[in-house]
Amino acid sequence: MTALRLTLKAAWCSVVALLMTVVWTQPANAWTWATRVTVYNGSGLCVQGDAGIDHLRPATLSGNIAYANTYALTPGCGTGLSRPDGWAAARATVYRWNGSTWAVCRTSPWKYGATGQSGGEFPGPWGPRQVYDWGGWQACGQGYYGTIASAFVWDGSAWRGGDVWSGYEFASSARFQGSRPPAPEITPKRHATPPPLHPLKRTGAR
Repeated sequence: MTALRLTLKAAWCSVVALLMTVVWTQPANAWTWATRVTVYNGSGLCVQGDAGIDHLRPATLSGNIAYANTYALTPGCGTGLSRPDGWAAARATVYRWNGSTWAVCRTSPWKYGATGQSGGEFPGPWGPRQVYDWGGWQACGQGYYGTIASAFVWDGSAWRGGDVWSGYEFASSARFQGSRPPAPEITPKRHATPPPLHPLKRTGAR
């Protein structure tokens, strides 16, 4: 059993190392991620988020998926903070570079959930995760794509949080043989729009 645990731990570490090598890679050859980015750090709460983008490539482990994760942590961004179901929310908005600016391609619905801190061999904060099929280059045309993840946590009186930019990837038809257009030099504007309803209204509590 000990040998099996060591093998699983080594495999997990390899996956994490692979993901970290592509964070902020532009353009990326695999998933592009920004992880555990702090979007709010107040006296009673820290909010962090992950943003990711991927597109389908033949003969590779890939998919047309945008990712958004939200975490609530203790002040100073320490360990995961427990919040009830509905007190945290994540949303993924996929942008496409049109040659001069970033334009919204598709947006997921809000994903609500609880938050906390996991234990065991792989401890860490957890919260609602949005895994959104954005449709690939066919959705809005071939080009550079990236995700803005909106990460928010309710502190009892207001939503606290903000947006995380994943970085970008170039998505096109497998038959595309032409040269790529110039890469973007700017990132999308963050709007940091919180979820439309707070937890008490969502649950009908008074």
